[in-house]
Amino acid sequence: MSDETDDKKLSEQIDELSALVKRLEDPSIELEDALAVYESGMKIAQAAQKALEQAEQRIETVSGNTES
Repeated sequence: MSDETDDKKLSEQIDELSALVKRLEDPSIELEDALAVYESGMKIAQAAQKALEQAEQRIETVSGNTES
């Protein structure tokens, strides 16, 4: 995963994922292009998941709740 993907805001990551989904829904997309788009989407999704987990940890720390 690149630092560039990690540094993007969650809202930007979601926008990028939406754009990638639209590309994948295009029936004229070539297989190789679809695979590249899918791989890119997975990297973005992993970075977004990491950001959500970090936000959850921060919320738990601030609220004093350490239960998962």
